[in-house]
Amino acid sequence: MYLGTHQEHVSDELRALEHLVSPYGLISHTASLPVREGEPSFAVHLAHIGDPSQALGNLDGWAHGEDMGNVDGAGSALTSERARLVSIAEGLERYSTCAWSEDELVTAAENDLEEEFVSPSRWPRCSPAELAREDCNMAEYDPSVPIRWARAWSLTRRVPVLVPAIAAYLHMPYQSRSERFLRGITTGAAVHSDVRAAVLNGVLEVVERDAIALVWLQRLRLPEIAVDPERLDPGVREFYRAGTSTGLRVRLYDATTDFGIPVIYAVQLADADGTLAQIVAATCDISAERALGKIYRELSSLRVALRGHVASFETREPDRDKVSVTGGAVYNAAPERRHIFDFLLEGDRPTRRIDEMPAVPEGADALDTMVSRLAERDAEVLVVDITTDEARQVGMRATKVLIPEAMPVSFVHSERFLGTPRLYDAPRAMGHPSHSEDDINPEHQPFA
Repeated sequence: MYLGTHQEHVSDELRALEHLVSPYGLISHTASLPVREGEPSFAVHLAHIGDPSQALGNLDGWAHGEDMGNVDGAGSALTSERARLVSIAEGLERYSTCAWSEDELVTAAENDLEEEFVSPSRWPRCSPAELAREDCNMAEYDPSVPIRWARAWSLTRRVPVLVPAIAAYLHMPYQSRSERFLRGITTGAAVHSDVRAAVLNGVLEVVERDAIALVWLQRLRLPEIAVDPERLDPGVREFYRAGTSTGLRVRLYDATTDFGIPVIYAVQLADADGTLAQIVAATCDISAERALGKIYRELSSLRVALRGHVASFETREPDRDKVSVTGGAVYNAAPERRHIFDFLLEGDRPTRRIDEMPAVPEGADALDTMVSRLAERDAEVLVVDITTDEARQVGMRATKVLIPEAMPVSFVHSERFLGTPRLYDAPRAMGHPSHSEDDINPEHQPFA
């Protein structure tokens, strides 16, 4: 087992999150999850919220299940203290995505709006073939039917806009058929003491999930990344050594899309593990080296989390019409299913040094650079302020970043948004072949 010497910085702002832990909420308690012998020695913690509907009346009918999921937070780090605080931050983030007020929303048909708005027609959409399936719960958007709108700010155009509320919040019950063009997801939500840092983290997560969807659905043959640990920043090197200190093998790939923001996609292989023989993760950051520092931590946290779901999904294919955040990952982790990863694991492919991947130029503003690169690909960055009273009380801001043109990661196999133009345009812009809908990867998404 690797025993590092690097001490992760824990700021006073992060420590302030301790005030959210109480038997009376917001976080009822935290727990350290056990890491198996022979696996990387990252600390992994969970922050438990319980039933948020006790505080949020809009979540009437809440149930801890695959369809609604949960809002507990998870955190991993080199040290237990930081992992615990990060889990609390994620719990606050998840809670904030569920805390909307109907009084602050605008209900109207698009055709009747007099304010600037971003139409749902710009969001990812299911194809006609998907919508025709009996197990698809999505519907075609109708601009003449009223939906709920939330107030947002366009970082791209620097103007206030209305955006579909269903895209901004999680677990919103549909109030009209026209709201069924999308499912609420956590992607793009972030909390931080610095609002610009929160927004930047949200942008990076949306870009990361876009790449994950493109890689799997289009089965992209990505370049493999070569890493010289001696050339890494000392802090990143500590994560790299911790993550490579066991018998687990990790293959790293450059999944940077035409957005030009570094994304690393990883497949972790465990030949001796009879249940979790292969799992995948991805990270996105302003530099590839920073993304590398996160990828091993993500893999470690994911492996620990998936073990708790093996009994439910091992050897069982997830239901095609239900939300299953972990089902596809556990099902595809079985040793006998390694062949579905052949497009990543087999065949010749170029090798790319990590310092050859894109990065934010020295001295440039990271957020402004990200927004500009996305604008060059006709993608707009929108931000909804979802800060709750609980976040303000500990000096945090919560934001939800929306990029309508980006592909989402769908955890409902019958609703993979195969009618989205970017799914077919982006591979060509990245220099890959683009498969038609009939040739899209038929396997469940292994990301969780």
